[in-house]
Amino acid sequence: MNEKQIRLVRFILVGIILISSLVLIVGIATNNFASIFQQEEGDVVLFYHWWISSGEQAALNAMINVFLEKYPETAVLPVSIISRSSAGGGNVLFSIVRPLVLSGDAPDAFVMHAGYEAKTYVDANLLEPVNDIWETAELEKVTPKVVQVMCKFNGDFYSVPVGIHRTNVVWYNKKILDDAKINPSDITTWDSFFSACDKIKSSGIDYPIQLAATWTAQHAFDQIIASEGIDFYEDWVNGKITADDSRLINALETFKKYLSYTNPDHADVEWNTAIDRIVHGEGAFNIMGDWANGEFTSEGMIYEEDYGTFVVPGTRDMYGLVIDTFQRPKSVKHPENSARWLGIVASNEGQDAFNPLKGSISARIDTDVAEYGAYQKTAIFDFVTVKYMFPAISNGAPKEFEVREQQIIAEFAEDLNVEKAAKAFADYHSENSEKYTIEWELN
Repeated sequence: MNEKQIRLVRFILVGIILISSLVLIVGIATNNFASIFQQEEGDVVLFYHWWISSGEQAALNAMINVFLEKYPETAVLPVSIISRSSAGGGNVLFSIVRPLVLSGDAPDAFVMHAGYEAKTYVDANLLEPVNDIWETAELEKVTPKVVQVMCKFNGDFYSVPVGIHRTNVVWYNKKILDDAKINPSDITTWDSFFSACDKIKSSGIDYPIQLAATWTAQHAFDQIIASEGIDFYEDWVNGKITADDSRLINALETFKKYLSYTNPDHADVEWNTAIDRIVHGEGAFNIMGDWANGEFTSEGMIYEEDYGTFVVPGTRDMYGLVIDTFQRPKSVKHPENSARWLGIVASNEGQDAFNPLKGSISARIDTDVAEYGAYQKTAIFDFVTVKYMFPAISNGAPKEFEVREQQIIAEFAEDLNVEKAAKAFADYHSENSEKYTIEWELN
C-alpha cells in the first residue's frame, strides 16, 4: 500500500469513527471542528459525503479510482458525515459547512440532494455555481429537463448530479405471486392491486403489504398522490392544495384501503426489515425507492426469478426522482482539484463506476447500460422513455412540509379520518405559502 492509499484509508476511518458521536461534534465550537478535518496542504481534494454502507463505500471507492487513474498524484480525502438520528446527512451538513465556508476552511465539495435541500445552501450564499462543470461535461445535452431544473437556481447550476434513485416502485416476492396465479404486468390500477392483495390474503398471508416506520408510509402516500396525475403532484409540491380537492380525497381514500392490508407493527419496523419480510415470503408487496434492490441481491435473489418490480399503479409513464449531487462551496482550498473531482462526478466514467454498485442509475441518458444490473437496466429504460418526471418530497418540497406531512400521515394511520387529514394538509399549505420558493413545472 503506497502513502497516498494509506492517507485515503486514514481519512475514511476518521469519517466513520465520527459517525457515532456526530451530534456532539456539531455542538463543538467551529474552530475545534475545523481542526478535526484540517485540510492538508498540497495536491489534495477533500469532500464530505454520507455514504457509509458497504455497498455505498464500494461505489464511492470505484469513482475515486476513476479519479486516481486520471490524477494519480492527487490525494483523495473523503470524510463520512451522517447523523444516526436522521435519514441522510443534509441538515447535519448544513451545520458543518456554513461555519467552515465563513472561516475559509470549506471542503472542496460535498454531497447533497438536489432541489430544496441544495437551495438552502444557495439562499445562504454558501455555494459557487458549477456552470463550468456542466458546460465541460455537456450535461445539458444528456440530462432530462426536470433533473436540470432541480440543479439550477437563479439562472445558475449549483449541483452536479451523480446518481438517480427511483421512488415509484412496488417490490414483490415472485413465488407468492406465482402461487396465487397473479401476473404483475396486470397490476396497473389500484383496483387490480387491491384485488391481488385479496388473493394473497386468502392464500394465508395476513398482511400482503409490508410497511415500516412513518417516513415509509409517507413515501407510499406520495406515490399515491402521483397516481392521481402529474398535474395534481405538481400542485402538491407547489403547495396549491385545498381540503375539498377531489384528487386529495381520492388519494387519502386509496391510502386508507392500502393501510388495511399492512402489518399492524409498521410504526416500529425499519424500512429494510419490511423489505426483508418480502424476501422471506412474509409479505408480497412493498412500495419503496430502488435503494431497496440491494436488500434482495444481498440475499442471493435474482431479479425476475425470485423477486421483481412494477411501477406504482397509475404512474406507468412517470419517474419519481431522488437525485444525489455534489456541490462546490465558496472558499475551497483546492479549486483546481475541486473542479477535477466534480468533472469526474459529471462524467460517464465516474457515474458508470459509481451507480452500478450504489444501486442507482446515472443521471446521464448516454450511460453505458451494459455496466448495470438487471433491475437497473429496466430503470434506465424507463428513465430515458417516460413522459413525466417528478421530484420526491425530500427534494421537491420545503423541509418543514416533509416534517408536517409525516405527522399528518402518522395521525391518519391511527384514526383513518380522511376529512381531518385533508384539512390538515390544506391548512399547512395555506398558512405556509411563502415557504414554497420553487415553482415546479412538471407537465
